[in-house]
Amino acid sequence: MTDVARVSAFGRQAANVGRALPFSESVGSPDELPEALAAALKQALGDEAEAVQLIILSPPFATVGQSSPENVFALTRSRWILVARTATGTLTSSAPFNAAAVIELTMILLGGQLRIESVGGAAGCAVGFNMVSIELFREALFLILACAQPAATGAVRGGNIEAELAVLSFKFRTALQEQTPSSLVLRDVRSWTSEVSPLARLLFMKPAAPAGVLAVTDTYLGVITDPPAGKEKQHKGKSPHGKIATYVLRQHPLTLRVPPPQTRGDCMLRIGTSAADGFDLRSPARQSGGIVSLLSAVLAPA
Repeated sequence: MTDVARVSAFGRQAANVGRALPFSESVGSPDELPEALAAALKQALGDEAEAVQLIILSPPFATVGQSSPENVFALTRSRWILVARTATGTLTSSAPFNAAAVIELTMILLGGQLRIESVGGAAGCAVGFNMVSIELFREALFLILACAQPAATGAVRGGNIEAELAVLSFKFRTALQEQTPSSLVLRDVRSWTSEVSPLARLLFMKPAAPAGVLAVTDTYLGVITDPPAGKEKQHKGKSPHGKIATYVLRQHPLTLRVPPPQTRGDCMLRIGTSAADGFDLRSPARQSGGIVSLLSAVLAPA
């Protein structure tokens, strides 16, 4: 991933309060933006001014241990654009939707992040936001997913979706509904629970492999998990509502690396992409058989 603009998006001007609130908002056109951001976005848009689908404005925000510049995240019909204010002006990053390889939407307590990894040397981005604004960034995510092309190879088999959904917890069933665009069809689903050893329970430790669900569509592999303990600690506590949704797009060649079989500990599956990072799917080894079987049917071995 190159030229990553890591920006936290916070802030919305309260119409009836007269002060800045820490939420983002959608605006109708670049003309509604502050002058510097409007000029930079118009320059980045060029001839695509009429093709804008979404513009999210995030004024500056600062609190203990967290600060973010004023910025705007915009989507045309074919690419995303991120413009952030800096001490000397503005910084602009942009990449086409068809370069996106992995998209991650993190939702923990009051903070969230939309992160995009690209292939072919295209830019990536990581935009933080207040969770009050989650629907705006989910809309942006779905617009990008709507442009994803189906896999050229590796047809998805039909699974027993009803049986798999029946064993999901309410949290993951709800998360799967929220994080799946209504226009897409789930082809197969596998889920796993967290496994805590007696010693870990005694020490109040969270398992290394969080509970999660894997969903397969024609255009992406979607993984929704509880946040790892490290991410929750960064947010000063554990949230039963926190989750991370990752979309590995099938429009680029994908490979699967499976470790030797094991019956204890965690199983780490490596889904390789053209991007440098790829994606690691971690699950309890004793529950990994169905996940490996499903992914082996749709991905080439590494």
